[in-house]
Amino acid sequence: MATEILMSWGPGETRIALVRDGRLADLVLARPELMAGAVVLGRVVEVAPKLGAVFVDIGQDQPAFLHAKGVPQGSLVLAQVKADPQGGKGAALTADISLNGRVLTYTPGHPGLAVSRKLSDEKRERLLERLEPLMEPDEGVVLRTHASTAADGVLEAELLSLRATWAAIGDAAESERAPAVLWRPDPLLRLLADNPGVGRVLVDDPVLLPAARAVFDGPVEHYRDGPLFDLHDVEDAIAAALDPVVPLVCGGRVTIEQTAALTAIDVDSGGASGIEANTQAVAVIARQLRLRNIAGQIVVDFVTTGKGKGALFKLVASLKQAVTRDSVATHVIGVTPLGLVEMTRERKGPSLAELTQERNHGPCADSMALEALRRVLSAQRGRPGRVLSLVVAPDVAAALYNRPTAVAEAGERLGYALSVRAEAGRARADIGVEDKP
Repeated sequence: MATEILMSWGPGETRIALVRDGRLADLVLARPELMAGAVVLGRVVEVAPKLGAVFVDIGQDQPAFLHAKGVPQGSLVLAQVKADPQGGKGAALTADISLNGRVLTYTPGHPGLAVSRKLSDEKRERLLERLEPLMEPDEGVVLRTHASTAADGVLEAELLSLRATWAAIGDAAESERAPAVLWRPDPLLRLLADNPGVGRVLVDDPVLLPAARAVFDGPVEHYRDGPLFDLHDVEDAIAAALDPVVPLVCGGRVTIEQTAALTAIDVDSGGASGIEANTQAVAVIARQLRLRNIAGQIVVDFVTTGKGKGALFKLVASLKQAVTRDSVATHVIGVTPLGLVEMTRERKGPSLAELTQERNHGPCADSMALEALRRVLSAQRGRPGRVLSLVVAPDVAAALYNRPTAVAEAGERLGYALSVRAEAGRARADIGVEDKP
């Protein structure tokens, strides 16, 4: 099974795609404002005793929510971001901090050594014997499933690295002023940890090479043969993941509709047999949930086949198996009295649609602002020596104005300050790259 990772840099956003057998399997959009997994030093700005919680200033527009009791207002707290802000609510925090590596997770708040239950008793005992001598008192470690195939040197090196990271976080917490981000997880490392067996990493910008090579011990190559996301039609696959309708090979289709309360998924046979459409839909649903980063409550309406509930329960079993590859906790709960399949998927942050689209499924201004910066850098490669400028819709220009760091990054690559002109009446998706007069 050929698996590779594509990393595409852009001002304000790095896109990381996992491709398996020439097909997009997972996608990460890394932006500075997306902080899920980050360890932060915050200050309590409000106490909510009835909720058993506090609201914490972590430097975002809205205070973050942390379950905690007996913490007075004004106190400093060290916490980890569980989920990014969404739907008008601030980020969700946890005091149980964990640092993920490729083969183990470091849990300073939970001393002891645990091993994945997916391994046999023999493999678990062997791993415990290998790591216990390396542990320090009051130190917690969880060994992942693929730790069983890691060399002793790899386990020790990762433990030492995460231990040093935790020590550095502690030092930073003593010296930094709240609110402050003390540590961020590496999105490439997350994909590598969740997908053992990656053969190579391709990057489209030389600045990414050292960081990628520091994380991945296999081949890391600088891709120069055109836009990286044109490889394996990744760009087209991302666009398809924003379409509510996903065609099935048999001629049927899966329709995915996200609402504020839940996500409804409907399977239509389209003239094919219901059994065939349902069978194909299982793999499609599992893949699309992951690609779109859909979370919360999910209901699936499979095609009624007339085979009774036994056939539906077999689909439930198949769906449970299909979502096991998802690194985000996904649970297939069962069948409702109305014959709908209930699911839940843990929320880590905004979905792909929330990051890139408005409610009407059109591209959002923020997403188009980042696309405009990528486009002007791409245009410069075809027009060397020219001074280029952007002409965009007013709301896209406003989004660029609100991203001064990303615009400055683009200017550094161009070699001059990037000029942006707003043009009334221009469509949001109509991005103009012009020679500056």
